[in-house]
Amino acid sequence: MMNLEKDREIDNLKIYFKIYKLHKSYLMMISDHEEMGIGNVLLGSPPTIAGIKASVASFELFGLANNIINKIIVERAASYLKAPVLLLFFLRSRNFEESFLKSLIKFLNDILNEINIDK
Repeated sequence: MMNLEKDREIDNLKIYFKIYKLHKSYLMMISDHEEMGIGNVLLGSPPTIAGIKASVASFELFGLANNIINKIIVERAASYLKAPVLLLFFLRSRNFEESFLKSLIKFLNDILNEINIDK
């Protein structure tokens, strides 16, 4: 079973990232606190037809804040990993300027690339 834990400082805010490989799926947690938290919960499902470019479906199970960034993260992860991804996104800080969001997506891309190398 693959587990990965990383952290990175983005705009003076430490972001913690954990991902766990489950049976044919992944659990991904992103937080600004090491203890994590539940926060917003989204489920991302990858395209179902191989070889055809289809959009990724995401479903917000509960939570309302940061909806756009949550959807971007879970859809990108599900598409890249080609498996369902359950995202727990818990950021108590509300620093969502463009530079912060770009850095957060870059952090996600770095982690997804690392997972791909480990496969």
